[in-house]
Amino acid sequence: MITDRLRLDGRTVIVSGAGGGGIGTSCAAALAEAGATIVAVDRDAQRLADLPDTYVKVEADIFTAEGVQSVVDAAPAPLHGLVNVVGGSLPPHWAPALDYARDQWDSSLDLNLHHVMFLSQAVARKLVEQNTGGSITTIASTGGVVAAPFHVAYGTAKAAVLGLTRTLALEWGQYGIRVNAVAAGSITTPRATKTVQDPALSKRGVPLGRRGTPDDIAAAVLFLISDLSAYTTGAVLPVEGGALQRIALFDDDNVPVHVTNPDILGRIKGSNA
Repeated sequence: MITDRLRLDGRTVIVSGAGGGGIGTSCAAALAEAGATIVAVDRDAQRLADLPDTYVKVEADIFTAEGVQSVVDAAPAPLHGLVNVVGGSLPPHWAPALDYARDQWDSSLDLNLHHVMFLSQAVARKLVEQNTGGSITTIASTGGVVAAPFHVAYGTAKAAVLGLTRTLALEWGQYGIRVNAVAAGSITTPRATKTVQDPALSKRGVPLGRRGTPDDIAAAVLFLISDLSAYTTGAVLPVEGGALQRIALFDDDNVPVHVTNPDILGRIKGSNA
């Protein structure tokens, strides 16, 4: 049956940023439910301690070559895949582009881009050595698909992640390694709740009328890591409640903002408009 292709029994999947109760935690839980052996990676020992004891827990700094290698070395065979979760847009990374400082720029790109390449590379080398193929999925952002005003480095890094995803998919397809990304929209996580003060305002521009949850992202990751997506590589899967479908010319009622003719508005909205 086709749903059997969701199963990951006997396969190992590395999840970076697995602690903290956000997207990484939900991805690890979803993959474990599908039967995968989870290598949970975090540099916070307490976050790892809070995860299930069935996981292989690796305290590592994936921003270093040594940390990356320690993660791959700890993964039980056969390794099947990787979920790159580590990233984010921290309060210090928000600023007008005219005022952006070099340290803000470097910090955001370090957090969101560089480790994705080198952890993916280390995992791919292992998959090539095994001659098994596999699947790599990175959590990207809608901020890498469209403009990211006032957090320019984050948007630039996430756009680069999408370019990296497509390039690696082309290079590594010959080895049976699939490389995809999830363009996450506005997701409620423990970190996000510290900056989102008004839930009603935070869902503006989302046609489905709500913020996403980590489980929404985890469901997409399970699809991309599993064999259910066996013929999918180089793809960017939007999980954003339809937000990317509403360009700036559409208001919250989905009416183009440039339309002001009362006759047309009446036809769109009905006689009570």
